[in-house]
Amino acid sequence: MTLFKIKDFEPDYQSHADNQDIKSLDLYLGNDKIGSIDDVLVDDEGQFRYLVIKVGFWGFVGLGKRVLLPIGCARIDYGDRRVYAKHLTQEQVEALPELTEDMKVDYDYEEQVRKIYRSSNAPASYGVGYAGAQSAPPTVNTAPILDLDVGYAGYDRSSYTYGQDPDLYDIDEQDHQGLKIYQQRLVAQRMRQKAEH
Repeated sequence: MTLFKIKDFEPDYQSHADNQDIKSLDLYLGNDKIGSIDDVLVDDEGQFRYLVIKVGFWGFVGLGKRVLLPIGCARIDYGDRRVYAKHLTQEQVEALPELTEDMKVDYDYEEQVRKIYRSSNAPASYGVGYAGAQSAPPTVNTAPILDLDVGYAGYDRSSYTYGQDPDLYDIDEQDHQGLKIYQQRLVAQRMRQKAEH
């Protein structure tokens, strides 16, 4: 699925959010400011997928790095003008691939990002090769099934949907105050534009 910077998707995006610009918010981990929101990426339907975060100083370490934070890993507080990263670690930021202005975010890039976030909240697995089975295979055949065309835990490029990673992409009213309504307005605007053409 193609991703767009929010301004490229909808030049008048702020009007759909009651003129609140999520790109002007600071990024926090607990009570510590660790960076800022640099941009927002939406899919071709207008669903929020990532915040582009610019991580500055973390403790005594200067990271100065732009990376992706899946929308489900954030809690937005417009009142305090903050975005809180949930469960983000310095090690994750260091391991995440840096995002430059001229880079295209494709499936492979997203999968690099997803693997890092999945590792922090992955369910217990039964080893590589079981393609995401919820339980170990029957003991009749104890050899692991290894499919090289299928990614870890059953993810593959031809059938992947964001719904497979609800911890990374689902938004709710509790953590995303007003963002759900904002998203609905963007989606409705996209549908109107498609109907006009």
